Amino acid sequence: MQIARLAALLILGSALMAQASDKNKTKHQDKPTFHASKTETVTSKVKAVDQKTRMVTLVNDSGEEVTFKADQRVKNLPQLKAGDVVTATVTESISARVLKPGEAIPQASEGSSMATAPQGAKPAAYAAKEALIVATIVAIDKDNMVVTLKGPQGNTYPVKAREKKNVDKLAVGDNVEIHATKAMVVEVTTPKGK
Repeated sequence: MQIARLAALLILGSALMAQASDKNKTKHQDKPTFHASKTETVTSKVKAVDQKTRMVTLVNDSGEEVTFKADQRVKNLPQLKAGDVVTATVTESISARVLKPGEAIPQASEGSSMATAPQGAKPAAYAAKEALIVATIVAIDKDNMVVTLKGPQGNTYPVKAREKKNVDKLAVGDNVEIHATKAMVVEVTTPKGK
C-alpha cells in the first residue's frame, strides 16, 4: 500500500518528531508522533475553449501550454471563457502515532468525497481522499537505524530513520496508526475588468 510506505518514511524519517513534554510520562507514552502537511497552488489562464469538442487550452505565466478534453462531468463548461483564471490547490497531510498497549486497533479504511459548483456557475470542484491504516513494527535494526513496518496487507516496508533517539523509543510489536489525506480544490474566476 503506497500510503503505508509514505507514512512509514515520514514517521521515521522526519527530524520534526514531537517529544512529550511531561517528564513523568511512561516510556511508551513518550514514543514519537508525527504530523506534516503541505499545500501547493498552480494558476493558469484559459487560452482557448472549444465548446463542441470540449477541448481546453491552459497557459501558465511561463508560457507553457497544456490542452486537454474536459470530462463530461464538467457540467459548467459553457461558462468557461478565454482569459478566465484556473486555480488548483492540492493539500496533503499525514499524521501517525504509536498506539498504547491494549488500545483498540482501528479498522483500516479509505474514503473519498467530491463536490462541484452548482449548474450555471463558473466551473469549480473539490475532491478529497483519505486513508487510515495501522502498521506493526516487525523488526528494528538499531545499528543501521532501520525499522521494518508490516502493513495491513502483510507487506513489509524497511524504513531508514534519521534520528537514533526516535528509533530507541520504538519496540517490535508496536502498532502505528497512520492517517493520510489529499484534497484538491479547482476554481475558475474571471479577472476584474473582463
